[in-house]
Amino acid sequence: MKKFYLIFSFLFISITIYSQKQLIVANDAPPIQVAHTFGDFSISGSANMLINTPNGVQFAGGIKIRTFVSKKISFDSDMVFGRDYIHGGPGIIGIPLWVLFWRTDAETKSDDLPLQDMLLKVAIILLSAEHVAYHIPVNKTMDVSPFVSLLRYKASYKYGDYSNVNFAGDQLSFTLGVELNHYVNRFVFSPYAEVNIGYIDHIPGFNLGVNCGYYFPVR
Repeated sequence: MKKFYLIFSFLFISITIYSQKQLIVANDAPPIQVAHTFGDFSISGSANMLINTPNGVQFAGGIKIRTFVSKKISFDSDMVFGRDYIHGGPGIIGIPLWVLFWRTDAETKSDDLPLQDMLLKVAIILLSAEHVAYHIPVNKTMDVSPFVSLLRYKASYKYGDYSNVNFAGDQLSFTLGVELNHYVNRFVFSPYAEVNIGYIDHIPGFNLGVNCGYYFPVR
């Protein structure tokens, strides 16, 4: 177990140093300032290490999307795939719809919405808001974001033994974690760590990884 924490720590430090170096060199494109605006969003790919699954330690890949609803609050969602493992939240559908609807309304400049459109927006907000992060600025190009997810779906099975009674298999779960976001021009490098506890089997899983993506400001 100590090796995993050493690897993660080294990766965390190396990304921070690399990002600082890039900020000095890249003068032609000003970096993101940590002052987010409603409607800003990002899309990232992730490399993940999953600890305490039915198969012990696994490696996985995934995708993460995030949209800001205020200067310091974002709705997030991710989808992670490994061998006989998957987790994700309803925000993976809700957040893209949120971005689409919000930008469409901004272009049409319409404040009078039909009732069905308003109800649809409420449903999208509920889908997206189950995974929320709060962003604490560290400096002009970095923030720390603790996050919580209340309805993450998780399916995790032992290789070749899908009736293992020690794990629930398919279940909703609670997730609590923290992420460091470092902005290099429009790119985002985000090491993270989280604990994921199933509502049925109550077994904690620990996930470590790095999200690397692109930031789309609203203006």
